[in-house]
Amino acid sequence: MVKNMKKYLKKFKIEYLLYLFIIIAPILDASSYIFKTAFPNSNITPTLIIRPIIPLILLVYIYIKDKSKRLPLIVSSIIYIVYGIIHLLLTKNLITPLSIGNVVDEAKYIINYTYMIYVLFIFIYFINEKNIQYLKKSMIISLFVYLLIIYFSIVSGTSATTYLEGTGFRSYFVSGNSLCTSLLMLTTVLLIDIRNNKILNSILYLLTGIFLIFLVGTRTGLLGFILVSIFYGLLLIFTSKKVSKRNILIGASVFAITIFLIFIFGSETISRRIELRRENQEIIDVNTGKPGHTTGDISNFVYKINNNTLEEGYMSIPQEKAFLSTYKYCNDKKIDATNRRTQELIYNLYLVKYQHNIAYILFGNAFYSNYGEMVLEMETPAILINFGVLGFILYIVPFIYVFIISLKYSLKKKRIDNYFYLFTSLMVFALSFLAGYVFFSGTCALLLSSLLSMTYRKD
Repeated sequence: MVKNMKKYLKKFKIEYLLYLFIIIAPILDASSYIFKTAFPNSNITPTLIIRPIIPLILLVYIYIKDKSKRLPLIVSSIIYIVYGIIHLLLTKNLITPLSIGNVVDEAKYIINYTYMIYVLFIFIYFINEKNIQYLKKSMIISLFVYLLIIYFSIVSGTSATTYLEGTGFRSYFVSGNSLCTSLLMLTTVLLIDIRNNKILNSILYLLTGIFLIFLVGTRTGLLGFILVSIFYGLLLIFTSKKVSKRNILIGASVFAITIFLIFIFGSETISRRIELRRENQEIIDVNTGKPGHTTGDISNFVYKINNNTLEEGYMSIPQEKAFLSTYKYCNDKKIDATNRRTQELIYNLYLVKYQHNIAYILFGNAFYSNYGEMVLEMETPAILINFGVLGFILYIVPFIYVFIISLKYSLKKKRIDNYFYLFTSLMVFALSFLAGYVFFSGTCALLLSSLLSMTYRKD
């Protein structure tokens, strides 16, 4: 037995940890949700401890193995730590009774965003220095694990609903949008590899499509899956030397049947849109007694501010002004009361205007300093506003830089798979702006790093 262990250890390569990291990602996410559901008052989960272990091992390996990376790792660590300390000190001064969280909650975001940057660095390093030949296979296995968990939860009746109203299924995952985003990235890799195992990969593709289109209930899933599928089809048509009319006919038929089934049997996404239209008429503005154009809480705050009945010190003066301006703007433009993301963005932009503080612009005005309904779900604007210009440079610009370099490389090499990976990566960036919970999701950041690294490699 000892001999066998030595034999396997000799065959072991450090990059195998990357494959393992990707494969167990959905298990870690599901376990985290189940633990938090069972122990809602717990601030620490086993997953929170387990997830950083592999990245830390790989970073230590890089530091020891490659002397040229030691100084960059030390300097970058100092920069991120200094930024984090300044941001949290500002956060401490911004927390009010209105705030949804505290400095500890804010620190979790800082740690998570810093974590995702080092995950990106690890993938870029290994794709250039090692032959990561099983990266695609590990992502397809990860998709298989996702589907096992998802369909088990639905069949067993234990799946969480995507929305509080009971619409959609999100299995044992904390966010429907982040789950859909992860599945879309994995579907991209699956389609590139679909010819290598047509039967199994086609089944995985079908099961993923059923979930994203009919069951999860988000526009991210419905539209994202259709877009990914169409782009893949167009790539095949325009890059193939000989286009098969039969394949075009099959593809068009499948698309037409899918659209037909959505309208005949319905989709959780469509049900959600209908539910929102109904809710929109039920939200009454306390200031007018009529259906409003903001959330009920915003109209309540405006009423209390105007009538001087708001508890003293409950919110800052800039927050009061931001609520009043948001209310006026939404009513002037007749924004839907259920359109929370637009209201969140308007409120946060006004808040920056009224705070008028260069330190907040550079280091952020704290994600958790806001009221729950006004916490900015659109992640890219949230990072720019709540974590500042410097936060945006530290947490988003590295991904944009890798994307641009990868795009130049792909255009030069004219590789179909690279075009597809970059299209999906661009869609993920768009989703981080429109839907949110992309970069904060450890798995989304992991899979995005995987996609970008596969287009970044050197020949």
